[in-house]
Amino acid sequence: MDTDCVLSITKPMLCVGSMSVDIVEQCNSMPADKRDHLSVDARWQRGGHASNVSYVLRLLGAQVEFLGVLSRSSMLREILQEMERINIDLSNCPRTDKNPAFTTVVIDRKTGCRSILECSRKFPYIGIEEFKKLDLNRYGWVHFEARNKLDIIPMMRAIHNYNSGRTDRIKISLKVDGCFNENKDLFDMCHYLIFSRQLALDLGWQSVRETCIELDKTLPLPRSILMRRPSIICSWGPYGAGCLDAHGQYFDLPLPAGRKPIDTYGVGECFTAGVIYALYLRQMPLAAAVTFGNRVAVFKTTRSGYNHIAQFQHYPVTVSNDDKNSDHYSEDDESEQFICKKHMNRQIQPSNGILSTQLLQRFEMAKDEDIVSLKSALSKNLREQQSSVAFDPAYNVTQSMSKVPRIRNSSVRSKRMRSIVSISPIK
Repeated sequence: MDTDCVLSITKPMLCVGSMSVDIVEQCNSMPADKRDHLSVDARWQRGGHASNVSYVLRLLGAQVEFLGVLSRSSMLREILQEMERINIDLSNCPRTDKNPAFTTVVIDRKTGCRSILECSRKFPYIGIEEFKKLDLNRYGWVHFEARNKLDIIPMMRAIHNYNSGRTDRIKISLKVDGCFNENKDLFDMCHYLIFSRQLALDLGWQSVRETCIELDKTLPLPRSILMRRPSIICSWGPYGAGCLDAHGQYFDLPLPAGRKPIDTYGVGECFTAGVIYALYLRQMPLAAAVTFGNRVAVFKTTRSGYNHIAQFQHYPVTVSNDDKNSDHYSEDDESEQFICKKHMNRQIQPSNGILSTQLLQRFEMAKDEDIVSLKSALSKNLREQQSSVAFDPAYNVTQSMSKVPRIRNSSVRSKRMRSIVSISPIK
């Protein structure tokens, strides 16, 4: 019986990308030019798309590993301890003595708008040599962020080579939020392409539907050629999200109703993690997975940070009734299912000679008058045989019983035959 969303024990997921330190400042309004402005709240936290996605996936309950270059700086120590405390695997991450990358974020509490300042200092990115050291047999899903195309393409090719000839293939997802022309070569190498709204607006695409359709057109092979194509997913902020599956069917999925947002920074990572979690661990179809991602994103905005996502209420696991959904379903089928359920929950009673258990039907016991009539018929038959046939030592008593009338009901016959066997020999 198929399921809409089935939890399963699966291999861990791998998130490949970067980790940085984010300094987040919240203000009642955006600071004006050449004026001092006070922030009402400030914090520093873990940054980087892949590291945040891995963190949210773990809060949702997934087994996850992060792969990226980590700084040995003491500033990163607390962040790494937090990830290790919730059992995110960092064992394969290479280390460097360079200071981590920094990002400064200023958020307007009234409007939710934010300004992001990224440090231009280059920080090492994970390369193919580190990726080759991994045992790909350990993973069931690998998520990339579209950066450093020359490093990511060999990694994706290594996964496709691993998948060749296998049934338990690794799924690849890719998040694209910048450098469109430089990263186009990655689009058809993944199974799920997750696109940024801001990048779509920069390209002149004014809606989520237009974004999905235009992205589909950028793929090198036309849809008329039956080749594997990625499913395209795009979040559109307060307007929800849209997705285009591998067969060309589009779905428009609005956001669920929620409270006024408190913290919108990191919503994109939460949406991405929710979609991946639903697709992989809960085996949801694409549209349902994107809806799940919308729910995770809305829940994230209710508080600052990410840790409260561990309290997110998941969809219950429900089993769909294929018989009831079919065209041949009838009320008789429902009645039969009710009877079967009632039968399985019955109370078992001990045997009383008439009922063996409730599993067996009631025995039709032979009546006394039936046994007497059988005795007389057998006696008469034996006397006739003795008077007409000379004594023969090889005479078989079963021959004499061949003229006894047959009893149709097998259960009754078996009981009556046992009664006949118990009769004493007739002299």
